[in-house]
Amino acid sequence: MDKNKKRKILFVDDEEQILKSLRRIFFKSEYNCFFASSGKEALVYLKEYNMDLIISDIRMPVMNGFELLEKVKKHYPNVIRMALSGYSDRSDVITAIEKNLAKVYLYKPWDNKELRYIISSIFELEDNLQDKGLFELFNNLESLPTVPKLYKKINEMLENNESIESIRIEIEKDQSLASRILKVANSAFYAAKTGSIKQAILYIGLINVKNIVVSNTIFSNMDIQGIEKLWKHAALTNKMAGFIYSKVLLKKLPAEYSAAGLLHDIGRVVIMNYFEEQHEKIDVLNNGNIVDVDRRLNYEKKLLGFNHEIIGGYLLNWWDIPLPIVETALYHHEPLSNRIINKEIVRVIYLANILSWKIIEPDKDNNRIDKKVIESLDLTPEKFYEKIEDFMTKEAVIYKSKQ
Repeated sequence: MDKNKKRKILFVDDEEQILKSLRRIFFKSEYNCFFASSGKEALVYLKEYNMDLIISDIRMPVMNGFELLEKVKKHYPNVIRMALSGYSDRSDVITAIEKNLAKVYLYKPWDNKELRYIISSIFELEDNLQDKGLFELFNNLESLPTVPKLYKKINEMLENNESIESIRIEIEKDQSLASRILKVANSAFYAAKTGSIKQAILYIGLINVKNIVVSNTIFSNMDIQGIEKLWKHAALTNKMAGFIYSKVLLKKLPAEYSAAGLLHDIGRVVIMNYFEEQHEKIDVLNNGNIVDVDRRLNYEKKLLGFNHEIIGGYLLNWWDIPLPIVETALYHHEPLSNRIINKEIVRVIYLANILSWKIIEPDKDNNRIDKKVIESLDLTPEKFYEKIEDFMTKEAVIYKSKQ
């Protein structure tokens, strides 16, 4: 995406009042804006102009937002897709995310300032992730990491509206993956108490299944020193994030975030697998200290030109993983960045990441939690630590018993 050109945005909504409102908001903006009142009209604009972003309502007559975004994904894959939906249409949003039709969704009525901020952040994120130097870094690899075949297969099955039973049959072909899905479903967070893959899928949701497929493929296919510890860290981070949501924030963890912890450190996995020599140097320079984040990030940048956050964000974005998970990979060491769109989940993963390492490597205490991050979640540090103390103690005992 050329940073110097004026970006083109296509807004699609069948309500004329909504389009009038959007015209007012973006009058004399830095963008070239187009407005369509139907999916059919939107496709005409897409054919005629080289759009950068489409923001479409979901509930529309004749051709609804799902159908339109599916066509955009198929015929104009470089166009960023966003969805608009009413607060009562949460199931529509989940469907859009499961089918990977929208990178971001917004609820009506929206906040004008927030809408402008999200659009600006989306373009900035795309610019950062399409950095020429990073592309060249990946291009020089003997084989660029490709999205796991099963993840791609499940995506296709979802897009074709195939049944849960069909997806179950596909998953059960991989024993390692099937056992990991059952383990997640039977964890304290979901408490499914089932030996059925089909029931497990229903409990944890298809979004989580897809992300477990990705993480299982990445971690299971590598025989590298330290990969097992990194997998345990990822799994524990995911578990910790679920606990923070349910017991500290007193919220239900959104389905589209439910495997963020599993993938937040994928950039580390890429470095370990594809840049073995540099990875060994980073560990030597860092005295093998996984927890000292600032030093590790600096060494990664010095030796590779990019740190593991940027590499992880780039890879997940290239794989078309949902944006909230891309952002947890990209910003889990800088959770207060004003570039973040999905702030809450990034800050929760930041906390869960640090607490996970405190359990795995209790003697290495170089990484401190920034209390401003806790406060940004409307918590006091005292209340936060009080809530997690028992959980941390129990998890430390469980982790030690498995060593």
